[in-house]
Amino acid sequence: MKSLINVTVALMLISAFSISGVASGGTITYVKPSNAPDSNTNWPGGTNFSNNYGIAFTTGSSGPFDIDWVNLELNTSSSTAGSASLTVALRNTTNSIADGKAIAGSTEYAKDTVIFTKPTTTSTYFPLNLTSAQLTNITSYSLASSTSYALIVYAPTVAIGMGRTTGFLDGTTNSQYTVTNGFTMLNTFRNNLTYRNTLTSYPTVGISFGATTADPSPVPEPSTLGIGALVAAGGLLQKFRKRFRRG
Repeated sequence: MKSLINVTVALMLISAFSISGVASGGTITYVKPSNAPDSNTNWPGGTNFSNNYGIAFTTGSSGPFDIDWVNLELNTSSSTAGSASLTVALRNTTNSIADGKAIAGSTEYAKDTVIFTKPTTTSTYFPLNLTSAQLTNITSYSLASSTSYALIVYAPTVAIGMGRTTGFLDGTTNSQYTVTNGFTMLNTFRNNLTYRNTLTSYPTVGISFGATTADPSPVPEPSTLGIGALVAAGGLLQKFRKRFRRG
């Protein structure tokens, strides 16, 4: 009988502690350059949407997909200003063919102009991590399944640079991005033209984006459920002890 009591108590303790803990949310990255920037280049002149840096991509088949964040790899270049702004937009593409020189089309789905602070020293790398607080329109828009889009950045108010990784051959830059959830890359472009910084070098640009997953419902911690199980087990053990003494 003593062994039965011990087993009962052990099972209650295991049960109490095995279901404790709270699972946390995570980050999903749909598209990201596979390599860190090795250089940067200033934006082309002009404030039209076509004076841009951008990427063209096609979503996976399991949509719709939400964009919760956009990260940009930037450089202060010659600017010593403490603040700046630029425009981030989501548009259609001129085609949906990988390596078909797809660029941003005439249809605008969502656009946000973001204001940010930056380092005041020249030629300094800095990341710009944008969320729904800055991208209220883009993060409110859902990407449809198996649909092509262009994510572009343009019209900076100061002379800053876009981070890039150079040296890829024509038609190979798409494979230099890491993609998930069935997304595919179509093209990288500057000034709304396939980006080529020299006759033999096609770069990727420092633009990545994705979503966040919410925390699931919290599970009781050991401090509540576990302690309750210990108290119950202790009471059960005392009951059996008294019964044996009377017998």
